[in-house]
Amino acid sequence: MKKLSTVIISIMCFVFFSFSQEEETDYKMYQMIYLKPKTDKLKELGEAMANHNKTYHNEKPYTAHIWMASTGPHTGEWVWVMGPLTYTELDSRPDTEEHLADWRDKVMPYVEDVSEGEYWKYDEKVSHSPEGAFSGKEIWSMYDIKPFEGYRFTALLEKVVEVYKEKNYPNYFQVYRTQFSSASGRDIAIAFGFKNWAFFDEEDNFWKDYEEVHGEGSKWKFFEEYREVVESTYDEVSVYVPELSGGSDEE
Repeated sequence: MKKLSTVIISIMCFVFFSFSQEEETDYKMYQMIYLKPKTDKLKELGEAMANHNKTYHNEKPYTAHIWMASTGPHTGEWVWVMGPLTYTELDSRPDTEEHLADWRDKVMPYVEDVSEGEYWKYDEKVSHSPEGAFSGKEIWSMYDIKPFEGYRFTALLEKVVEVYKEKNYPNYFQVYRTQFSSASGRDIAIAFGFKNWAFFDEEDNFWKDYEEVHGEGSKWKFFEEYREVVESTYDEVSVYVPELSGGSDEE
């Protein structure tokens, strides 16, 4: 039994270090936290947040962006996002006493709660990001993937993004993977951009296009696979707030 345990640990270490060595060093990762404002202090929080981000988070790779969630479990909350950056760059993030004091004494007094501190890595291989497609309005679809089924979900994403690219969709479809396990079930996030709310009144031809690309009846195979690998999912519509952010809105 002891020998078996040693073998399993050795295999796990081999897989981990092999993955680490093969991984690209120019990846894009984002730090993300939800801030629940005190409802009677929205003006004060806005002024403090704008000042903080434009003073300390106005340049790459530590640019901060503010989004506001309008649907889902975080409705009414502000989403503070920093990046894109790498783990190595995190070691040099703004961390002076002046910076910490500004956040602690000028921003946090107007915040009721902080939640979902996360790091998300962008997966370019299964994403579709047309140039100039940033819209400032996004659906963030959060997926809780069943244990050891991530590779099957990735295969589904590959089929979806193939449709986006073949049909040259103008909307972006960006996939992010959480970097640390948690009980929240937020394993994979897909950001889908839309230009305006009228988009939801337009006819949805995705599954028709999907079968044109992958063959008749292929959508039903997709649904069967999806049901087997996804535990749960929910959508969160968020709107970008440039006046509270630092740097460019497309970073």
